[in-house]
Amino acid sequence: MEKKGRKQTVISLLTVTFFFLLIALVFRDDYLAIAEGILSISPVGVILLFIMGAGYQLLDAAAYFSLLRSAFPEIRFHQGAAVVFLGVFANVATFSAGTIPMQSYYLYRCGMVLGTGVGLAILEYVFHKAAVLLYAVVMAAVYRGWLGEIFAQSKQYLMIGCAVCALIIVFLILICTWNRIFRLALWVIGKLPSTGKWTERKNIWSTNLEALYKEAQQLLHNRSCRRKVLLLNLVKLCWMYSIPFLCIRLLGREEISFWQVQALSAMMMLLVGALPNVAGMGPAEFAFLLVFSPYIGHITASSAMILYRLSTYFLPFLISIIVFFKTQKQMLTRK
Repeated sequence: MEKKGRKQTVISLLTVTFFFLLIALVFRDDYLAIAEGILSISPVGVILLFIMGAGYQLLDAAAYFSLLRSAFPEIRFHQGAAVVFLGVFANVATFSAGTIPMQSYYLYRCGMVLGTGVGLAILEYVFHKAAVLLYAVVMAAVYRGWLGEIFAQSKQYLMIGCAVCALIIVFLILICTWNRIFRLALWVIGKLPSTGKWTERKNIWSTNLEALYKEAQQLLHNRSCRRKVLLLNLVKLCWMYSIPFLCIRLLGREEISFWQVQALSAMMMLLVGALPNVAGMGPAEFAFLLVFSPYIGHITASSAMILYRLSTYFLPFLISIIVFFKTQKQMLTRK
């Protein structure tokens, strides 16, 4: 198990290194101006960025913890935080494929039924996507004129992002609440090929789907929990959308207001959900530049994007490595 953990860490570090090199290649013509802007940030500013990045993960943990506690009252907040950071680690180490299995296995070792952990992990994803769409719709309604002027040339990307996000949420909600759709999804999975790895995939998908439906049915009767989890996800998004504002201010730009950055960040998250990614990277960088460049310029947007990703991606990943090995050691001791 320790050998496997080291292998996953090496894969994660190689992935991060690759994308660092890719970013350097993309910005090779502007790297001097970008580096000058980043290096001008004071140590206090760097600390604030780290605090904001860590705070976002803790808010994510609070939302996840509220959902977990509804089914497993014995769980503690530090365990909910560990689940979130294990998800961050698995997202990079396994290219997202092992995120839910790693989280659900940890919850199983904490005493939760294995299927329950899988269902709750998928449910938290549903709440997160619902919060992203709701926040974006509200911001688009409030700033529709201003956003329309900025995104006159890229409005189609935002529409696609909104449509994809909405389709994912509607599909998952129907599976959670409508038995006929749930049975139809199981039937479709059953019609997939039964050769090679497809048999294992079918079993995993069917098991996960059944766990999701079971936990969703129980959550439907807990209105206060649903409201709390959705509210925490909205607060979490507001916190994360504040990080680009801090990055822009640290770079000395003041022509854009806090709520305008909130609106742009909400549009950015819609795009991120509609674009393919590798280990959580790619769409976020592209969407950030697409959304912010028309307003603050390419150089400032590129500098702010690097600071934003350091705060929301690289710092949590470094913390997740520590959490992963600490959790692994605890499991081996208990075993």
